[in-house]
Amino acid sequence: MGRRVVLLTAALLIGAGAHAGTSNVLQVVHARREHFKRLGRTAKSLRDQIGRSRPNWNLVVSDTNEIERLAQDLPNWFPAGSGQARGIKTKARAIIWSKPQEFARAAHRLSNSAAILAQAASRHDLAGVRLRARAVGQACGSCHHRFRSHSNWW
Repeated sequence: MGRRVVLLTAALLIGAGAHAGTSNVLQVVHARREHFKRLGRTAKSLRDQIGRSRPNWNLVVSDTNEIERLAQDLPNWFPAGSGQARGIKTKARAIIWSKPQEFARAAHRLSNSAAILAQAASRHDLAGVRLRARAVGQACGSCHHRFRSHSNWW
């Protein structure tokens, strides 16, 4: 009887640990999605402003600073074990973790592009912001192409 209790307790603890691990990964994936949603909303706000002949520079500077901050933090959104393992639904491809140097280079390109964008905004250089916003968009797109799963519904 004592051995059964020990085995049952061990099984419950292992199961609880696995559940806690899955729960933690779910939180990481949820936070990652929220970060990307924030990045998307900020990019949309910036696009709306720079599409005008007279943008609100306070918003442009704020948006570009936020994009730069998020871009710098992006690699931290993908800790080891937060991929599709354990049946967790995420569009992050396994290559992020299997080729971390490649992912780090792509994230670095985004971060550099975002920093140059923020510099142009701080100078109130509308042509420069428009040009650099496209460069940031290209960095985002190349990362999505390589490191994000795509649905094939279309």
